[in-house]
Amino acid sequence: MVKNKFDNTLAAIELNTARKLNWDYNDFKDYFSFTVNQEAIEIALKNQLEESQLRQIKQALLDYGFQYKKTVNDFILVFEQNVELR
Repeated sequence: MVKNKFDNTLAAIELNTARKLNWDYNDFKDYFSFTVNQEAIEIALKNQLEESQLRQIKQALLDYGFQYKKTVNDFILVFEQNVELR
């Protein structure tokens, strides 16, 4: 995926995720940090999430074609496009 497409959709992905969690967008931006790393989106967390919140985040990114790949140190979630279904 071209970097410009990431740049153009990252804010929409963040808004969709905040909406699915039913969080105020400003609170959401204080709690989560979304970054683009090549063809992946990494979400850095300030605290661990509840399982229901993690499911909502996974669904929000799936809406944009990103599938959950892995968790790094319990505080970074990695989502990629074109990850084979498990």
